[in-house]
Amino acid sequence: MSFKKSFVFVPVVFAAAMGAQSAFALEVPGPLVDPAWLNAHLNDVKVLQVSGPLKAFTTAPEIKKEDGKTVVMDVSGHIPGASFVDFKKIRVTKDVDGKKVKGMIPDKAAFEALAQSWGVNKDEPIVIVPKGLSTGDVDEATRLYWQFKYYGQKNMAILNGGMAQWLADGMPVATDNPDVKPGDWVAKGEDKKILATYKEVKHAVDHPGSVQLADARPANQYMGVFTKKGEKSGHLEGAKNMSPDLLTTADGASARFLPKASYVSMMKKVGLSPNKSTIDYCNTGHLASGLWFVTHEIVGDKKARLYDGSLVEYSMYDGAKTVDTAKLGK
Repeated sequence: MSFKKSFVFVPVVFAAAMGAQSAFALEVPGPLVDPAWLNAHLNDVKVLQVSGPLKAFTTAPEIKKEDGKTVVMDVSGHIPGASFVDFKKIRVTKDVDGKKVKGMIPDKAAFEALAQSWGVNKDEPIVIVPKGLSTGDVDEATRLYWQFKYYGQKNMAILNGGMAQWLADGMPVATDNPDVKPGDWVAKGEDKKILATYKEVKHAVDHPGSVQLADARPANQYMGVFTKKGEKSGHLEGAKNMSPDLLTTADGASARFLPKASYVSMMKKVGLSPNKSTIDYCNTGHLASGLWFVTHEIVGDKKARLYDGSLVEYSMYDGAKTVDTAKLGK
């Protein structure tokens, strides 16, 4: 579906894909980079673009004149040299305690094969690029970031504002379908300090105050006004709601992350400590990856974990209980 969103646009220069990667000596400056930094280092990093279907990846942006200004009506195309990542393929269905849970992180070998198919090499800096129009699509980048982090990748960042901001800043755009040479990236292990399991979540629910639970879903789901199929209504006992619309700002150009101080202030307002052990959850671990990225990478709470199975998995267990504030659950 074409998502039309207008914003002031600096004329775009179309370019061919970049050449071979240079030596991997570069360290990214932090978990976020801006278009100017990425454009200056395109030969030094591997760009992974998770910004919609392949058709959009190879289609030029729709540019029009409105009220004497150049605007982009559709965000498409890709950053020169980027590899296309299909978000629908980065998560899998797993058997967990005899339960089929969708949207889980692939096992080590499977994820390693995926990364190699995108052309990622050992010790290569990675920059992940979302579409950048909403928190939901930005969270596709944070989910991929979390999975790379889980398997040992440290030198990586997300392009703040994604492809939308890249276009708004007038950076070069390509529309080819690059022939990607397989890489030799290797998973270095499993960082279980950033993963929460059902048993750990249940312990947190049964022992209030031991760990803080952060619900990353919209308020209507947190309250139980709307419930997705297969889930218990409402939220986990003791969980505080940090709605996804609080995680990024859109000023007509792109959805971008906020300063650290803004998140700390909002977390305290909703009852979350920026320094306490936290488990972030949502429905399937998609939106919660955005909250995890904020709490762990931007705020700096290194005790923050993502509940991969989230409420979908939790609801599968006998006796699963939630707080149904709206009292609409059956």
